[in-house]
Amino acid sequence: MNRRTFLRLGTTSLIAGALPISLRSEKNTPRNRETRLFFERADIPRIRANSKSELLGPLYREWSQNAPGALDAAFDRLAASGDLNADMRDACRALRRRAIVQIVEPDADLRDALFRSIDRLLAMPKWDFFLDGPDTVIGIQRASLAIVTLLFAREALADDWDADRDNRLLEAVAEKGCVPCSRTIYGMDHPESVVGWRLDDEHDHLFDLEMSRWPMILGGNNLRAVPAASLGLGALALRKQDPRARKWLDQAVSSSRRVLTLFKPDGSFFEGISYTNYTLRTLFSFFDAHQRTVGDMDWAREGNVDTIVAFILTMQAGRAADGWPDHVNFGDSSRTVFPGVPAWIRKQTENPLAQYAVEEASRPGNFRDFLWYEPEHPKAAPPESLQNVRNKLDHVICRTGWGADDAVLAFRSGGPAAHEHADRNHFIYKIHGERLLTDHFKPAYDWRDPRWVLRLTEAHNAVLVNGAGHQYHRGEEGTNDSLAYATIVGYEDRGDHVWWTSDATAAYRIDNYHVSKVLRTVLFAKPDIVVLLDQIRLRYEPQRVDLRFFPDNRDGAATLDTDGTASLAIERPGARLRGTVVGGNATALSLGRLDLPSEHGIFPYAAVGSEPALRHQILTVLDAAAADEAPRPPPRIEATPEGWRVRAGRLSALVFTGDFNPAVRVIQT
Repeated sequence: MNRRTFLRLGTTSLIAGALPISLRSEKNTPRNRETRLFFERADIPRIRANSKSELLGPLYREWSQNAPGALDAAFDRLAASGDLNADMRDACRALRRRAIVQIVEPDADLRDALFRSIDRLLAMPKWDFFLDGPDTVIGIQRASLAIVTLLFAREALADDWDADRDNRLLEAVAEKGCVPCSRTIYGMDHPESVVGWRLDDEHDHLFDLEMSRWPMILGGNNLRAVPAASLGLGALALRKQDPRARKWLDQAVSSSRRVLTLFKPDGSFFEGISYTNYTLRTLFSFFDAHQRTVGDMDWAREGNVDTIVAFILTMQAGRAADGWPDHVNFGDSSRTVFPGVPAWIRKQTENPLAQYAVEEASRPGNFRDFLWYEPEHPKAAPPESLQNVRNKLDHVICRTGWGADDAVLAFRSGGPAAHEHADRNHFIYKIHGERLLTDHFKPAYDWRDPRWVLRLTEAHNAVLVNGAGHQYHRGEEGTNDSLAYATIVGYEDRGDHVWWTSDATAAYRIDNYHVSKVLRTVLFAKPDIVVLLDQIRLRYEPQRVDLRFFPDNRDGAATLDTDGTASLAIERPGARLRGTVVGGNATALSLGRLDLPSEHGIFPYAAVGSEPALRHQILTVLDAAAADEAPRPPPRIEATPEGWRVRAGRLSALVFTGDFNPAVRVIQT
């Protein structure tokens, strides 16, 4: 489809008058109009109250300030560009947001703008830019998005809806939404049936991808949830008039159940908290509609969703610079959850922890927030048991609390995951509201983009061996999982101090035959002392080892210093971090920055380098303080026959190195 064809089709309906008999209506009102999927009429007063609430009011005011013409402009951009990736996403988002405004403050001009946009979306010849083979459209994200957008707008405008538009909408949802989404799910379940997924000719410039394994890759991550949930919504809307709807609904139920198995028994999700948010907000829309219209499944019990609340809370990291919740951003995680996700869980389970997650651990941004938020329910603060967590992914997250200035230390061990980085044995440390050691945000999703380097070990607070990180793919299949594994091999929780050892040997040995052992032991003496023991053993060839430490520098306010031999310093406006380093080999400390053009950001780091050897043991003691806190004496580190004795602040501990069999004994705190 070229741009001229798209522009012509964007302003003229090709569907009206060509419907099958099963979708023609002889009445002047749409049949099934009151079979609601997203909200009931009785919910409208609460939706309007939510628009004035402390949590959602600012978001509503932002959405309502644009004139109706802004919606036309969004669809004009889509028609002009034919971009089903970015411009269709933005146009559908604008339509859903303005539909919320219409529910809260009905307006004739806005109603007409919504109808114009709906008609333009219906007139598009296809809703997705993924194909199977030469020209068979499949539905992954954009066809799914169109289904949700149109069915929600249908309910938002129900009082003004007419039979002709309803017939056109249902026909389009069936043919351009459900059929492609059904093909996608069938391909995931039966990859041998796939001819070959690809981008269409108008969008093949977006990514340079090898997609032969995509049915298997996407079938095991969040992108199964999206077409499954949207297919389910479409099937529920069509089930009384389209004989295919039963099959589609069965597919949606089966695939949704399969997605729920991707969550660990403790609620943790391998793609991180952002994709937990994406996965669940789509699934919960289907679950909510399914329970409302069919009612034969308890989806909250099926998904054991109470455990997911604990995962959401453990992945928090105080507050970001704009005052909204910050989060542990392993991998591609860019934000915490929308309030609608824990709000739906609370509605199903009456868990007061879920209400806490809604109000204290969420950032509004989705139309479902207004549908599901119920501010009147009690909330309960997280229990002490969630302050030190080793989850089923083998990630360790320790904290002093959930306040803006509390300390949070999050450590990435574990196995491969979609949207992961090459980050085994990497960690984040935040205290006094500052990311003194950070995981960088906004890495590239395309290997051709310079910011792809932000995905690699060299951009993390981790270990380089012989100048290289551990195994990671080259992006030829996208942001899929690698082959890299690390494992927590020792873990001890004593409340105010926690220690663990992670073995990342398997991750490094894939690309470096000489690697025999890569261990990182962490002792966290809350809130302000972190002790690292890095042990690297090689065989046959002596090699260099480097450790890197990256502060948050998104605002350009981080400063770094080192004496070149034994100490480093990182300062942020609200806090500082001092590091003292000892090692068995000649070590040198230096400062550097990632090799990225400055328009992509400046990423400085402090590095500890150990000269080539077969055995490396490096001890680093990190001591944090508030910016206005008086300096305290530097840590004392004494070598012993078994390892090192460390005295720092209130901590006195023995760090045993053994024969690469580390252990920690805290003498006093």
